[in-house]
Amino acid sequence: MSSLWTPDGERPVAPADAAASEPDPAQAAAEPLRAAAAALGIDLDALDEDERQQLASELEEMMRVRREVSATPASEMISNHMIRFLDLATIYLEAEPPAFGEAATAIEAFRCVLEGLGDRLGEHRAMLTEALGQVQMIFVQVKDAAEGSTPDS
Repeated sequence: MSSLWTPDGERPVAPADAAASEPDPAQAAAEPLRAAAAALGIDLDALDEDERQQLASELEEMMRVRREVSATPASEMISNHMIRFLDLATIYLEAEPPAFGEAATAIEAFRCVLEGLGDRLGEHRAMLTEALGQVQMIFVQVKDAAEGSTPDS
């Protein structure tokens, strides 16, 4: 039996000559689960009924999340991920001793995405631009403090 990928997951496709016969409803319902389990390297036949139900529940939750994500504008999803770059930079700056090279890499990744996407980030662009300026300022302050100097010296 071959399969067809869909946004909701892989679906089995019966050969043309098999389409004429009546499918068993229980087997038909298990086929998407079987295909998903096989893709994950799980032998569905080795699972008991509770484990199968748990797997089916987890896969349904994954598909629900995927549908939710697909209904969210890309600019919002990307902006959310970009904030994680700044979180990462902050973690490196708070380390003892601060990891300036790592923080700079995270900040530069943020800047590159911000400049590369520009107006496609929509309403989030202004907030992200401001956040970039703030984290760059914090970087300089932490670096100056680590070097024992102040911006005025």
